[in-house]
Amino acid sequence: MDVLPFFAMTQNKPLALLTNDDGIGSGFLLALVEAFSSSFEVVTCAPDGERSWIGHAISRDAKLDPKEIKDYPSLAYALNGTPADCVNLACGNLLPKAPDLVVSGINLGYNVTLPMILSSGTVGAAMEASLLGFRAMAASMALPNDQFESIRESGGKEMDDTVRESLKHSAEACVQYALDVIAAPVPDGLLVHNLNFPIGYDGSNDPMISFAGSLYLGSFFEKQEGKRTYQLVYHPERLEAAKVEIGSDLWALREGMPSVSRLDFSGASGKTYLEP
Repeated sequence: MDVLPFFAMTQNKPLALLTNDDGIGSGFLLALVEAFSSSFEVVTCAPDGERSWIGHAISRDAKLDPKEIKDYPSLAYALNGTPADCVNLACGNLLPKAPDLVVSGINLGYNVTLPMILSSGTVGAAMEASLLGFRAMAASMALPNDQFESIRESGGKEMDDTVRESLKHSAEACVQYALDVIAAPVPDGLLVHNLNFPIGYDGSNDPMISFAGSLYLGSFFEKQEGKRTYQLVYHPERLEAAKVEIGSDLWALREGMPSVSRLDFSGASGKTYLEP
């Protein structure tokens, strides 16, 4: 699959690989691609359908088949795999050079607190980028509870004017933050910048530095009526009722502020426990 002719036309812009977990056709990903195209050379590789709540899963036995998408605002591939698959395959096979940055999002709905962050396919894709040694960002946007399902069912394309305007400002804020990220050296550790934008974000505030909240949300699975099977049912009221720490990502969301938590997964190695 030859992508070199596309890059022969580049204008020395930094290269950004974009992905998500809501699928290549998501209107929220398209908004991000369009916003990034002004400052970056953009290549998009995203799942061919929704892959939410899948974390950092990598396909073990699947025969992955990236398909180039025409009439897309960037060079783009749809992949029959997970968000992390998209990052790994694109960086190793589709890009002619290492990306300056990998951005995953904009996710339909927030990704705050550790239970949601570590379950998120959006964050999982960014984590894979960091594991490969690249700068990595994940971006998510809160949605009104009464509109979430209709926006999701439309593939992130049908929304009211308030959500549409918030999406525009969120995408623009991601670009500005990304320019700061690539101005800094590639981090030594496994670092993911996790951005979250509140309902009604108007672009007037830059993301505040926060930390990932830690809480227990309980089991997500409920027995289906009249069946032996169980299905994931998310209850946003659990998060809304949770006690929060000032300065956490959830606190920022409740205060109507955009936030960025710098998730340093290097601490997961256990090395600090060996220090005297």
